[in-house]
Amino acid sequence: MTEPGQLPAPSDPVANEDDDESQLERLRWLEQMHRAAPGTDWRAIERANRNAERLRRNALATGMASPPPTGWSWEEVGSRNQAGHTRCAAYGPERPGGRRLYVGSANGGLWEADLDGSGWTPLSDELFGGVDEVVALAPADLADPDVLLMRQGASLLRSDDGGATWTLPAGSGLASARTLTLLPGAVPTVLLYGSTGGNSVLLASTDRGLTFQVRKSWPSTWPGDLWVPQVGPNAGQHLFVYQGGSVRRSLDGGVTWASGGSPVSGSEGHLTGSEAGGGTTLYTVTRNGGSWVLHRSDDQGVTFSGPRSLPEYWGSQRSLCGFSADPDRLVTGGVNGYRSADGGQTWTQINSWGEYYGSPATKLHADLRGIDVHPHPDGPAFGDIVYFNTDGGTYRSTDGGATVQNLCLVGLGVGQFYSTKSGSGNPDRIHGGTQDQGYQVGNKVPSTGPGPSTSFTQVISGDYGHLSTHASGSLNRVYAPYPGFTLVVSGGLPSTQSADFPPGASHLWLPPVVADPTNYGSFFFCGRRLWRQSSPNWTATQHSSTDFGAGAGAYLSALAFSPVDPQLAWAANDAGRLWRSADGGVTWTESPQGIPGSHYFYGNCLAPHPTDPLRVAASGSGYSTAGVRLSTDGGVTWTGLTAGLPATMVYDVAWSVDAPDDLFAATEAGAYHYDASTQSWSNAMGSEAPATTYWSVERVPSGGLMRFGTYGRGIWDLVLEQEPPEVTRYCSPNVQNSTGAPGRLELTGAVSASSTDLTLTATQLPAGQFGMFLCSRTSASLPFAGGSFGILCLGSPIGRYQTAIQNSGSGGTIDLTLDLTAMPLQPPVAVAPGETWFFQAWYRDANPLPASNFTDALQVQFP
Repeated sequence: MTEPGQLPAPSDPVANEDDDESQLERLRWLEQMHRAAPGTDWRAIERANRNAERLRRNALATGMASPPPTGWSWEEVGSRNQAGHTRCAAYGPERPGGRRLYVGSANGGLWEADLDGSGWTPLSDELFGGVDEVVALAPADLADPDVLLMRQGASLLRSDDGGATWTLPAGSGLASARTLTLLPGAVPTVLLYGSTGGNSVLLASTDRGLTFQVRKSWPSTWPGDLWVPQVGPNAGQHLFVYQGGSVRRSLDGGVTWASGGSPVSGSEGHLTGSEAGGGTTLYTVTRNGGSWVLHRSDDQGVTFSGPRSLPEYWGSQRSLCGFSADPDRLVTGGVNGYRSADGGQTWTQINSWGEYYGSPATKLHADLRGIDVHPHPDGPAFGDIVYFNTDGGTYRSTDGGATVQNLCLVGLGVGQFYSTKSGSGNPDRIHGGTQDQGYQVGNKVPSTGPGPSTSFTQVISGDYGHLSTHASGSLNRVYAPYPGFTLVVSGGLPSTQSADFPPGASHLWLPPVVADPTNYGSFFFCGRRLWRQSSPNWTATQHSSTDFGAGAGAYLSALAFSPVDPQLAWAANDAGRLWRSADGGVTWTESPQGIPGSHYFYGNCLAPHPTDPLRVAASGSGYSTAGVRLSTDGGVTWTGLTAGLPATMVYDVAWSVDAPDDLFAATEAGAYHYDASTQSWSNAMGSEAPATTYWSVERVPSGGLMRFGTYGRGIWDLVLEQEPPEVTRYCSPNVQNSTGAPGRLELTGAVSASSTDLTLTATQLPAGQFGMFLCSRTSASLPFAGGSFGILCLGSPIGRYQTAIQNSGSGGTIDLTLDLTAMPLQPPVAVAPGETWFFQAWYRDANPLPASNFTDALQVQFP
């Protein structure tokens, strides 16, 4: 662990972030969060939610239904350059224009690209969940898209229209699925191996995955594996199954089977092989007690030698892979990746996972979830291609793992975000906390088409959530917990510190922290007790004597202060209990909820209303009780908001920016909108936003939008308020200032030559600096005008609002209501209907030397 007050640089990853105990703690945290009544299977509920969304999306794609008109629009933000967890890779059949590469992600669906990783495109935004394995087949007509089959756990899904719709193949239902692969042939046979009804079964499809039939079954559900040669003289005939601790082989496409040897007794097994030398070499990996052991066979599984050691092992079916061109070559993976040239007798580490942070293009990210080795599409003379699927995207190697190339540095939008935080005056400055890809900072780039628009910088590695800022909303100080300490992010560039958790405090795996609304240099830590930590040393003191874990609960799971009155606070724990405070969280009164099943409510979020101190919403697990509840009397009483909302986990709620009493929810089942006028919820994803887990939502008033963080598809903005059609933004973004972001100009009010409420606001300026607004009848582009760092975007003559010079204050903003009858030219003039005017703001800055800068600019056409 790092010393108090210090953090490793981005190239020096956080210690122990990927150890087994941390992974187990995270899984326990997720299970605890999905609190439900005994006998309630929350996973089965979510499977039903996901299937309902699949059917809704299919209906939209085929014209059988239309999304209700809202006037809203979705924009994909990113990250564009920081890919998340991927699981599998395969390439499609040969066709005019070349083969396609398909990559499956953890919770961001299936993607396709050119073989070099350029042009990433999502193919399953209509489906929830990740992709464990994928196969692609040639369609009957090569003018049609590839036929795609992908495995999501035990479920198999098929698309023959480029991912527009997905169906469940007949006969493919299994209780547990292990392996999806192809048996080569003129018309390839799709094979699915798993178990159902107490038997291990091999299912086969000869009609491009439309229907499946049982080709073979064995009276055991032992979790084994299937391997099929893809090239060579035996391809299309030989099959090998590791089942019940023994290798079984078929030499006639699965019609007849013979039993082979048993390398070692164990509880689970994986199988791979090599097509080289007649396809006689097989490798098994078996879970034997608490470890995995490797064995080799050179006679098609009749006898085995070993055991041989594995340096690490993740434990998935494709954690070990052989090569078609060399029976002695292997690759394996756990936290790190390894290669062997002697059948696993010795191993060479490809790179230490920490090296990724200094060389992400050529060093593997940590956690190899699956490895795919495919014969080179240009023929056996070119050997094999290895795809390493990691928690930071997919890599390709053409030399057996000696070197690797990151294919996901541009456009693979599968980031797993727990939380986002945007600047109070600047909707484009974004901080984000993620799983596996650390704490990220970016400036939103306007979208120019499909795909993520914005690249992010990873400030520090690890897993971060619950981002919190001071009541002003300034991003100059952000607090974010990591399992073990609280990250303190300061300034626009930014700089970082760490604050150790309070000594001896009981808390969640990723405990909430909340910025002190009355003190820029303090934050609250939520455990069984409420703690307050203050700079410069982040010393912890117990803020309240209340025991929030008394009774059925264990910890505080949510805390919030009113933006209207910081003395008003609300708290929730992991067992459905809610409290209110009127003295800044020192003393607390528990609120009787009166909602059925409230003790099955895990309180995940509290959202005080931005202007009404008596109105507050709470959200959490909604499988056995209301997932969202509302109080209009300051938390004394609560009412469940359930109409139209599926039973699901509601991770986060936020008040709408365009309707004061409406809510938006980020849930396990997607994004939802609560209409206060109808008192009901509706699906907010339409047909534009991806079907995935939405983990966070925040209101961004300065951008007229709701910003969602998804766990698998990055950050998405739901734009509720569009800029008027008379307004065009240009020179955007301008040169960034000392906050690390560019200044931004906003215009509100009615666009009319007779308007009296048209207001300019300059945001994301350095704090405590002077600025003024400018206007002109013409535009320009003049870098370094007047010694400025920025670009002057107005032409001569320029009007200066010199009598309205302002200080940006702690929030970094200035504003001015325009007098359109006296525009400050020489002499002053009035705006006439039909005229076009241009506006910009100038401000003082130090970047790093004292100088000045400019915001972006607005062109306004007065009707």
